Amino acid sequence: SWEVNNPTQLQTVLSALNTIKTSFNSKNGDKQVSLADLIVLGGNAAVEKAASAAGYTNLSVPFTSGRVDATQADTDIENFEILRPQADGFRNFRNSTGWSVASTEALLVDKAQQLTLTAPELTVLVGGLRSLGANYDGSFNGILTNKVGTFSNDFFVNLLDMSTVWTVDSTNEIFTGSDRSTGAQKWKATRADLLFGSHAELRAISELYSEVGGQDQMVVDFAAAWAKVMDLDRYDVKKR
Repeated sequence: SWEVNNPTQLQTVLSALNTIKTSFNSKNGDKQVSLADLIVLGGNAAVEKAASAAGYTNLSVPFTSGRVDATQADTDIENFEILRPQADGFRNFRNSTGWSVASTEALLVDKAQQLTLTAPELTVLVGGLRSLGANYDGSFNGILTNKVGTFSNDFFVNLLDMSTVWTVDSTNEIFTGSDRSTGAQKWKATRADLLFGSHAELRAISELYSEVGGQDQMVVDFAAAWAKVMDLDRYDVKKR
């Protein structure tokens, strides 16, 4: 029921996946599927669909089954409450009622460290997720593309576009990107997004993906980084 998980939307999705799980397991004897595996499979399918829409019809996101589902009885609710996210830069979420001494971008980097991500993996995951429109609550912050749902490097191209000037609002969290010549508003972005233009190392990686041909490498790197995150803590899976 955490805000970051969009509880209403989450219930709809979980209901659909549980229906699939029940139907599959009732027909396949010893071959059973867990809800955890279906969640990952659903994400993989979304990535492959977005890649296919961009012309990458042969992309196959690695998947290894074997996850199991925890029950409510297995869950220590009080201890889990400590894990409630105050921010999730991967989905451009920031809890406005929460408290944290850390900046939005620092919390993103901290989460990336917890996920054992390298700087290139962090960069490609954020850029790819923005092209998929995978933001919290359908927000358009950081969605720097006109073709949401189609995998692209538009996030990097438009973030680094020198014809765009960025100005921050009164919260010091949301930025408006406007045409430098006409003043026309083009984009909205957060501190987590602009990190990839302001931090020297992350900007260098972003420039690589923004180049002509950079999207081809980006889609491969995204699939690999995505699979890595999906297999974190899988002691039974050989690390790629």
